[in-house]
Amino acid sequence: MSQPIASPSHELEFKSYHDWNGDRPSQTLIVRDNSSIWWTRVEISWSLPESIRRLGYYQRPSVFQQFIKAIDFGQLHLLDDTVTLITLTVHEQSNQVPMRKIQDNSQTIDSNYFLSIAHQISSYTEEDQLRVIYPTPNQALGLPTFEGSDLKDSEFITPTVAVTFNNKRYAYKTIDRLNYAPGDSDDIMNEITALAQFRGQPNIAQLIGVVIADDPYKSRPPKSQVITGFLLEFYPEGSLQEVLSDNHNLDDSLLRRWALQIGRALETLHTQQRTHLDIKTTNIVLDADKNAILIDISGTGGYTWEWLSPEMQNTIQQSTETPPAETSFSERVATDCWAYGRVLSMMARKTTTRSLGDWLQSISDDLMKTDLKDRISLSDALKRIQDQE
Repeated sequence: MSQPIASPSHELEFKSYHDWNGDRPSQTLIVRDNSSIWWTRVEISWSLPESIRRLGYYQRPSVFQQFIKAIDFGQLHLLDDTVTLITLTVHEQSNQVPMRKIQDNSQTIDSNYFLSIAHQISSYTEEDQLRVIYPTPNQALGLPTFEGSDLKDSEFITPTVAVTFNNKRYAYKTIDRLNYAPGDSDDIMNEITALAQFRGQPNIAQLIGVVIADDPYKSRPPKSQVITGFLLEFYPEGSLQEVLSDNHNLDDSLLRRWALQIGRALETLHTQQRTHLDIKTTNIVLDADKNAILIDISGTGGYTWEWLSPEMQNTIQQSTETPPAETSFSERVATDCWAYGRVLSMMARKTTTRSLGDWLQSISDDLMKTDLKDRISLSDALKRIQDQE
């Protein structure tokens, strides 16, 4: 099928495409010119007509990409070593988007909404504030480094990828991820810092090192390197959530051991003036020996509403600008302990003997009392679990 677009002076490599129910499309691409590259994102700032919004899932990006191929990127000011955002609008008559000559094919132009109004479209370029920010290797805290090119993908496990290096499996947590948002890179570095602090500590995910690779945004040689993520020990037995979801009860000794291991890991964080803030069964995994391992320990990487204590929920509702990570240390500890109580409650339902189930549930109830003053401490909870052995 012949292309209606003349041969481009720049080579385009299309990357991710997004739209919002067919409206306001956004296309990320790489613009190449000889040995130079520019990462670019082109987005539409106006609401599209219904006829375009109702196009099929695969047709919408195709129509938009056909229009982008007609843009003369050589006349646009693309920014070096970053991502250039090109915002297109029909509300301004200045800075008309430069277009290359299109072959004489009026039928194609008329059938492509964007091409048919190209003479009305203006463009504005700036650095993309939503771009993925890659930390520099000097932020690696002296940790071991691994070349990204040496890692081999083997399995996708949201939000990490299981990879192999020297025939051993690791979990690779990447900075560039689905639904990346500004601030995620800081959260990753916070997690690296926390993991480095707890290297060698039992029942906390173990950091192997950071992964480095050539800076993808570097416009031209020489290339520089950036941190693209980090490697963790791989924990093959899945999450506690998966284990508890099975339709059978679990060995009491396992549940008792997990209750102690999770609580002690949490106690280790608190002793070092750190909190987790996203304690839940999906953030607890099992190693090959079925020991419980706490993961995602940055303390700043997000939270899950139903796993927050009632008072933390109230704090957020009263001030949406105050994330849990910015509350007082005592408030954060209280939320961790409340969530730990909820984990114990879920484990209590899977015991083989009723006595252990009732025991774990009673500890859970005391950790989750509505009034903060009536709750037991984490150390009291751990002592009661130990006393039951």
